[in-house]
Amino acid sequence: MIKQENDTLALTDRQRWDQRYRQGTYAARSWPSAYLKQLRDDGLLQPSGRALDVACGRGRNSLYLSAEGYDVDAVDVSAMAIAHAANTAISQQVRVNWQCRDVLEAQHPIRQNTYALIVMFRFVAPELLPSLLHALVPGGILVLEEHLQWSGPEQISGPSSQRFRVRPDELSAQLAAAGVGFDILDEFAGLIAEPTDDGGQGNAAVSRMCIRRRST
Repeated sequence: MIKQENDTLALTDRQRWDQRYRQGTYAARSWPSAYLKQLRDDGLLQPSGRALDVACGRGRNSLYLSAEGYDVDAVDVSAMAIAHAANTAISQQVRVNWQCRDVLEAQHPIRQNTYALIVMFRFVAPELLPSLLHALVPGGILVLEEHLQWSGPEQISGPSSQRFRVRPDELSAQLAAAGVGFDILDEFAGLIAEPTDDGGQGNAAVSRMCIRRRST
């Protein structure tokens, strides 16, 4: 009975995102994450090996990582998002292994000790973080960016509900529960400036982490 209820919720979520992507959601946001590019420029990412993009959407970060030299698996619950991403990959002559599935479903676990790099951007699923840490090879890198709960006076972009935002310490707390050693390479929680879909500039409240799984 519980499984049927979860399946219904997942299907509803999939249909909701399919409809949003069909209507053009994020169509103008073709650039890769500024945080991902920053980490690459700072030398914290070494483009080689296998990478996983969790909740990849239209694939902007997947395409960037593939072009940089990673062998990329990209996963999203929305078939419409995957279709848009695959068409873009063809036009750019970039190869990505696109997968339409729900990473939160127990029957679709992420394989352990598989990836040199895992990225998850603005998909709030703190309960998934221990699995992502286990999915890294020793020495592998996990990059996270989530919308942050914010009570300041600033006008910020992103979800209006706190449900889709993390607390300042939530990412590190969930990672610590994984029982796998890691080192924090970069961490930030606060306001950032970022371009808007209409070509302007706005503010976003984000929580960012870049960690490396220890070899022992």
